[in-house]
Amino acid sequence: MKVEEAITQRHSTRAFTDQKISEDQIRKIISLAQLAPSWVNSQPAHVYAATGTTLELIRQRQANAVRTGAASKTEVPTVSRSSFPKEKQDNMAKWYASIPDAIGSEWQKYNNDAALKLYNAQLILYLTLPKNHAEWSMFDLGLFADNILLAAKEQGLDSMTAYYLVMYPQILRETLPISKNERIIVGIALGYKQDDATINGITSEREPVDDVLTVVK
Repeated sequence: MKVEEAITQRHSTRAFTDQKISEDQIRKIISLAQLAPSWVNSQPAHVYAATGTTLELIRQRQANAVRTGAASKTEVPTVSRSSFPKEKQDNMAKWYASIPDAIGSEWQKYNNDAALKLYNAQLILYLTLPKNHAEWSMFDLGLFADNILLAAKEQGLDSMTAYYLVMYPQILRETLPISKNERIIVGIALGYKQDDATINGITSEREPVDDVLTVVK
């Protein structure tokens, strides 16, 4: 698979099959992710790969937390959508408006049901950074994460990054050996896409290139 194919074919997948992912696949994906650029070679990222019984425990505990209305708070602060510039809010609104046309009026129920099951992912990668990390480290982690998405796609795997995956950091800390000196940044769900799942019909458009590119000669 060419890089362009991996980029254009990758999209957020919200329903995966039960097919397992081998440890060899995990190691290959992370080894490729490690080739991302890193400020002064600091290589700040650490990855906790949850699969098997450990992932099922996280899935069950988080579902219980959601059902009981437990408050959630990620370790990376979120901001209100209303705080974004108007043109970015317009992007969000356009996307939300397109979903019912794609998968029907009950899309929110489909989405909530899928999220409650952590999208039936067979592997979730939790990415951390050292606490008090340099601001550049967040950029490094973004590059590292994108390499994960593309390397996974090259292996026939699809992916989902979501707030939902890290909304209960205490559950993750009680289940995974995450050091108190690390900060949980993002989760990436991986698996084989369930082709007949309605929820996987959600897609999004990107702004015209001319809206994001300024060429100065």
